[in-house]
Amino acid sequence: MDKILTGKALLEAQTFEVDGQKVSLDAYLPDNDLVDAVNLALQLKRPLLIMGEPGCGKTRLAEAIAYELHNEKMPMHFFHWYIKSTTKAKEGLYQYDALRRLYDVNAQEPKAKSIVNYISYGDLGKALLEPENEGLPNVLLIDEIDKADIDFPNDLLLELDQKVFYVPELAPEGKDKHEAKSEVLVIITSNQEKELPAAFLRRCLYHYIEFPKKEKLTEIVEKYVSLDKEIISKALDIFTNLREDILSESDKKPSTSELIDWFKMIDRYTKLKAEKNEEKRNDVEKRLIAELDKLDKGKIPFYQILFKTKEALNKRENEQE
Repeated sequence: MDKILTGKALLEAQTFEVDGQKVSLDAYLPDNDLVDAVNLALQLKRPLLIMGEPGCGKTRLAEAIAYELHNEKMPMHFFHWYIKSTTKAKEGLYQYDALRRLYDVNAQEPKAKSIVNYISYGDLGKALLEPENEGLPNVLLIDEIDKADIDFPNDLLLELDQKVFYVPELAPEGKDKHEAKSEVLVIITSNQEKELPAAFLRRCLYHYIEFPKKEKLTEIVEKYVSLDKEIISKALDIFTNLREDILSESDKKPSTSELIDWFKMIDRYTKLKAEKNEEKRNDVEKRLIAELDKLDKGKIPFYQILFKTKEALNKRENEQE
C-alpha cells in the first residue's frame, strides 16, 4: 500500500448521491502533523489512536480519510462502530440470531438448515470482509473506545493484528474462519474517560489533536460563513478570550463544532439584519438580531451555544460587569 494522503480532499464540503441517497460531508482542514500520522498508519498498517477535546473533529477525520481514498464510493468502504458502555468486542464482528433460527426450525423453513443464514456481521466484521476498492483499504472508525469496559480493547487484539476472526457457530459447516478480504485502516477515537491497556496502546500509533490557533480557526470558519473578515476576527478574539482566560480547565470549553454553530447563527442574523425589512420580522427575530450588538461591546451573542454549565456562564457574567 503506497497511497499517500494529502488531507486536501475535503477542504470544501461535498455532496453526492449513492443508490439514490444523499451523502453530505462537511469541510475538514487537518494540520500537517495529523496528515503525517495518518500516512504513517497507512504505511505501517497499524491502528491510529486519536485523542483530543470532544468536538475537535476526531470522528470527522475518519470520514475525510475515507473520502480521499474512495471518493463517491466512500459509503461502501467506510464503517463506523460507535462504542457504548455495554458494547462487547464480539458485537463488532458478528451476531448469531439463535432465536430466529429456532423459530424457523419449528416452522420447517428450508433456510433453517444452515446457520449461515442467521449470522449478521458488525462494523469490524464488515470492514474486514468487504472486498477492497482498487487496492485501497477500507476505513473503520472505532468511535469513543474509552466508553467500553477496560477489557474491551484487549479483546480486539487478534482481529486488529492478524485481520482474521472466527465464528464458532459455523464450525460444524466448516465456515468458522473468516480472513480479511482487504486491508483496513483503523481509526480509533478516545475522549480519555479512562486509561487504555498498555498491550493495546503498543499496537497503535498515537496523535493528539490540539485545539486550533486563531489563524486556523479563521480558515475553518471561512468554510462555513460569508461574514466580513473584520466580524470574524472580532468574534474569534472574544471566543479565544473565553477559552483561554475566562473558562478554567474544569469547565466544559466550547469546541470547534460549537464554534461553527455559533458563527452560523452570527452569519444568519447578520444577513437578516442587512435585509432591512423590520416590519416583517417577528419578536424572536428582532431579539436575535439585537444580540449581534454584543459583538461590538466585546460580549458574546447567542451564549446558549457556547456555555454548557451555570458556573461557566456566571464567570462570563462576572467578567463583563
